[in-house]
Amino acid sequence: MLTTEQPQTIKVANSEENMELAAEKRTFPCKSLIKGVISHGRPYPSAPIDVPYGKGLIATKDCPVGTAMEKFEGPVVDYSELGSDDIIYALNFLQNGQWKWMMASTPAIYANHGCRPNARINDKQEIVAIRPIKAGEHVVYLYNVGTAEDKWDPLWTFECKCGTKKCQGLVNAYRPWEPLYEE
Repeated sequence: MLTTEQPQTIKVANSEENMELAAEKRTFPCKSLIKGVISHGRPYPSAPIDVPYGKGLIATKDCPVGTAMEKFEGPVVDYSELGSDDIIYALNFLQNGQWKWMMASTPAIYANHGCRPNARINDKQEIVAIRPIKAGEHVVYLYNVGTAEDKWDPLWTFECKCGTKKCQGLVNAYRPWEPLYEE
C-alpha cells in the first residue's frame, strides 16, 4: 500500500527491553513485549484479549463497514535494522515508493490473520472493517496480500488454522486479494 505520511512514533513507558537502531541511534521498545503495548485511551472500538495461541484483537461494539478498528503506530525502520525476533511482528508497507517496516507499539499488533478477513489495512496503517464486525468478534485481516514480486521473509511462514472453507493452510507467500466469499 502506498502512503506518503510519516507514521507517528510512540514511546512505551513500561517496557523492560529496548532495541537500538544503529543507523539512527534511536532506541525504541521491542514490540513483541505484551506489557509494552499502549492503548492510552485511543478512540478505537477494539481491545486485546488472551487467546490460546497468544493475543487477539476483538471488537468492543458492533462496527459497520469502514470503521477504523485500530491503527499501527511506531518507529519506521529499514529491513536491515530488524532483528530476527522483531521481523515476524513488523508491519511492512510502501512509503514514497520504498518498502518500510514499522515496529508498532499499539494494540493493532494483536489483530490476527484470517483467510476470510473482516478487516484490511489502509494507507494510513489503520485496520478498517470491510464487513460489519459484531461486538466480541475477532478482528482479522490477510497477512499476505501482495504480489509474487513482493519479498516474503521465511520467518513470516506459519500454518493457518482459521477453519474457513478456503483456508490457505500454509501461509508462505504473498497472494493477490480475493473478494470475500460466503461460507
